[in-house]
Amino acid sequence: MSVSKWQVAQAAQDIRTAEVGLTRIVQELQDAGVWSGADADRFQREWNDLVRGRLLSAAAKLDAVSFITI
Repeated sequence: MSVSKWQVAQAAQDIRTAEVGLTRIVQELQDAGVWSGADADRFQREWNDLVRGRLLSAAAKLDAVSFITI
């Protein structure tokens, strides 16, 4: 199975789009006072400290993929 440069770039963009969307939703819920308390705090901390950085790192690694023409 081969993967095109475009597909890899699109995957990186999809990851970034998901990260932005989820970050926005979490912030909107907290700003509206809809989601608060220990669970909300824990989720936001884990989202920011663990998940978000890993998503952005994965997107950066996809950006760095090299292709060779055969």
